Amino acid sequence: MPHFNATRVFTSFPFQEEGLHFLYEAKSCLYPHKSLIHVQSPTHDFCLHKIARQEGYLFKGEKSTRPVPVAILQKALSILARHCEGVVGNLAEAKYSQTSPFLLEGEDFLKFDAFHLEIGFGSGRHLLQKAKNHPQEIYIGLEVHTPSLEQVLRQIELLGLKNLYVARTDARALLEVLPSNVCLSLDLHFPVPWDKNPTRRVMGTQTLKNMLRVLKEGATLWLRTDSWNYFQESLRLAQQENCAYSTDTNASVAVPSKYEQRWLKQDRNIYDLRVCAPQNHFSSSKTILLGNESLQGAPKTLQEVLNQRHFKGENYFLHIQDVLECNKLWVLVLSFGDFIAPTNKIALWDGQNLSYVGGMPYNTEANRWAQRKLLETLREVL
Repeated sequence: MPHFNATRVFTSFPFQEEGLHFLYEAKSCLYPHKSLIHVQSPTHDFCLHKIARQEGYLFKGEKSTRPVPVAILQKALSILARHCEGVVGNLAEAKYSQTSPFLLEGEDFLKFDAFHLEIGFGSGRHLLQKAKNHPQEIYIGLEVHTPSLEQVLRQIELLGLKNLYVARTDARALLEVLPSNVCLSLDLHFPVPWDKNPTRRVMGTQTLKNMLRVLKEGATLWLRTDSWNYFQESLRLAQQENCAYSTDTNASVAVPSKYEQRWLKQDRNIYDLRVCAPQNHFSSSKTILLGNESLQGAPKTLQEVLNQRHFKGENYFLHIQDVLECNKLWVLVLSFGDFIAPTNKIALWDGQNLSYVGGMPYNTEANRWAQRKLLETLREVL
């Protein structure tokens, strides 16, 4: 992860350099040694941490707003480093530096009437091969690991593929807001088993229901795993649904992953679960992103907000991790929404309007409740 340390800092905000706008530095009300720097490029909106230390300052990217490609973050840090003294750190040039039309965000998913979906594509070998073999069909891969994402984006460019798209996102939240009956197939190959913390698994009761909802009638969800516990729990969940399913062990596949090849050499079993989506009658339309809500009432004081930083509802939560200030603007570091698949965002509040760095959160039920609670925390409700 790019970062650098500096003994002295000579810059002030705002300023613009090489197409990047360094808008302001907001200082924490809870942790005096911390601040956030808001940066905008023509295509991205993100934040940088500035952390005061005994020997100077640490600058690094803020995780929830980290741009893809990471070269944009590296460029911002390199510019800041020129305005500092005693710079030491990791500012090496990124291997992938182009903004790609094959990287999906927000409502981009609505551009496609039907597509194949793969969750957690890793090296991308399986996903890339399927897209190459079927150029007339659309493939979308979801991944939370940024280096894997950038690696596949490079391969898309090198192979000249026009039918493969990727997104950095939590599949559990996205599946809730995708339209119904849009997926031609859904592959979940070798997900992290999380045997010691099963609630972190991709597969769960509600996620499986959402998978079957977004799949077209007769389309297949294909789970492939080396974890017996993961397989058994997924099979139990499938048996609770009104759908056909089949299982297999050590079945040969056309494109084995590197991960799979490694396990097979160790004589470990590979388990397959295929679930056939039944007919569903859900509405096909969905609103992927939250809308802007408003509540009437006077803004609350900083102390009132700090006194209400933690809230736990029946099916959602809101945690204001930090409040940072720059003039009359508050920068809110948030974790909220679903207990199992939480959303982490940076929000901006000027006393009247609420917005989010990097775009609006997904329009999940838990996020809607959490945003309403956030507005109630920021305003005196009339």
